Amino acid sequence: RSVHNNYLTLPVLFTMLAGHFAFTFGADEAWLVLVLIAVLTAGVRHFFNLWHTGRGAWWILGVAAAVVVALALWLKPDEVASTQTGPVPFAQVQAVIERRCTACHSGASAPLGVRLETEAEITSRADDIERQAVQTRAMPPGNSTGMTEDERELLAVWIAERSKSQS
Repeated sequence: RSVHNNYLTLPVLFTMLAGHFAFTFGADEAWLVLVLIAVLTAGVRHFFNLWHTGRGAWWILGVAAAVVVALALWLKPDEVASTQTGPVPFAQVQAVIERRCTACHSGASAPLGVRLETEAEITSRADDIERQAVQTRAMPPGNSTGMTEDERELLAVWIAERSKSQS
């Protein structure tokens, strides 16, 4: 039993923390990400076991680093290629937010106090919206409200326009 505990500690800790990192559950193949990271962390633990006995197998760390780089490249958010022409009216953005986000992000019970009801609240959270809804697709969770790729693209174009106008 202690052998299993030894090798499973890091994968279990990672799994417990995975919900806080959208790249782990926002990917299409989230199960594969979980398996790869479990194997990776067990491998790192094996390196430490060998190292503590004086038989450091440094190649394990090299393989682990290569897997981390490969995962990062694989999970990197795609650049949004826009087919949208012309500026995006805020009314369209607000309609998407109302349909897809305000079921949770409104009123006093909004998670982490992130309310998306007014124009000021939406524009102040534009970077968060881009990160959570456009890049990582972590929001809405499990796409429970059925946000479409066109809606995500609309948000991306609106955010890009805002960034250009502010710089």
